[in-house]
Amino acid sequence: MVQLSDLLATESLALRLIGGDPRVAVRWVATSELDDPTAFLEGGELLLTTGLRVPRAGWAAWVGRLVAAGVSGVGFGVGLSHRTVPRTLTAAAAATGLALVEVPVPTPFIAVSRRLADLLRRSENEAEAAAARVQRDLAALAAGPDGTRAVLHRAARAAGGRAWLLDASGAVVAASSTDPPPPAALDGLRRVRGQGARAAWSDVGAAGSTTLRASGTSRWLLVTGPREVPRAVHATLGTAAALLGLLSARPGDPGGVTPVLVNLVLDGRTDLARRLAATVPVPLPDPLVVVRWAGRPPAGPLVGDAYALCGTTDLPDLPDLPDLPGRAGVGRPVPLEQAAEGRRSADLAFARTGPARPVAHADGRSLPELVAPDALAGWARDRLAGLDPQLRATVRAFLAHHGARQPTAEALGVHRNTLRQRLARAETVLGASLEDPTERAELWLALGATGG
Repeated sequence: MVQLSDLLATESLALRLIGGDPRVAVRWVATSELDDPTAFLEGGELLLTTGLRVPRAGWAAWVGRLVAAGVSGVGFGVGLSHRTVPRTLTAAAAATGLALVEVPVPTPFIAVSRRLADLLRRSENEAEAAAARVQRDLAALAAGPDGTRAVLHRAARAAGGRAWLLDASGAVVAASSTDPPPPAALDGLRRVRGQGARAAWSDVGAAGSTTLRASGTSRWLLVTGPREVPRAVHATLGTAAALLGLLSARPGDPGGVTPVLVNLVLDGRTDLARRLAATVPVPLPDPLVVVRWAGRPPAGPLVGDAYALCGTTDLPDLPDLPDLPGRAGVGRPVPLEQAAEGRRSADLAFARTGPARPVAHADGRSLPELVAPDALAGWARDRLAGLDPQLRATVRAFLAHHGARQPTAEALGVHRNTLRQRLARAETVLGASLEDPTERAELWLALGATGG
């Protein structure tokens, strides 16, 4: 977090504080000579102006609108429209507590913007370094006595608030405070409960922020803190949730650890995954194969909600039989650190599965595997732009049934006339004919690239 005092301490800017709290947080710099600039502000800005035109309603009303918009302060450039900061503006800022800064003639507004950008970048780097240290602390605390309570207290301190470990009903399992969890968080839990090991919910209100993250398969980490939560802190809370899921699963339910480990590996957090796996212990394969599954999960020790991690020599038995319940897409072998790429190939293989082909393997011969991921994803989003979820599902089912309308209608559970109307709407949105084989091929490729 960057404070106004950090800008004031920059000697080259020669800014002078006229009034207000120098400790106020500054998120960005905005420049405006408008009578009412609030439509272009998000809150937290240092607004720079030369007072080219005195606001029609007067400086007091102008300051009132800025305060209502959440502006952090005003930087007034003197020596152009005004030799000094207007007294009425100084009085209005003092009356509302708005920070007011004098910007001298030699200091261009762009210099203030650049300095703040540098400070924000430095602050973010420092926050990420601090978060890495906290994550190492969390791993060490988890391995110690009363690891659950120790991790909760450290997570609460990192977030600047309080922390609770809840079960699926919302009952408190452990906490860093004797205070009960906020009722709004329990409402959030009811919304996301049952959405798997990656589920999360957050809310920001007048009293601060509330964050809820799944912790394994049956626990939830709840953390409250200030309104502004740095991105690095969110990563720290993800680590805490993973550790608490691990601690909750030991020793009676070791299976509850695996979704946490699978998510860490797929998210690229292999160092933490290795440390956690060593404490269970669960061996992490390297190289590995990612399997995306639906319906019946594959066999193996590392099976998550939708993905499984397998060694290259112990792939689960996934026979390519039409009557196999469920579907599976088997990715290409990759090193542990490249599991995200393995997931991508598993997703592409999964997109090629269907009733007649429940299992598909990534073999490097399909077009999506040969195209740069970012380029393919961008093209696919543009190609399918405008399709709502219903039309998207309709087009996918139609293509999966090779354009046969009756089987498509039965698969979707709709009447043939309803299907015909939906397909006509989809053609209008896409600007394409679903009877054209080239268009069908492109749309099938786009659906596969975006997960169907």
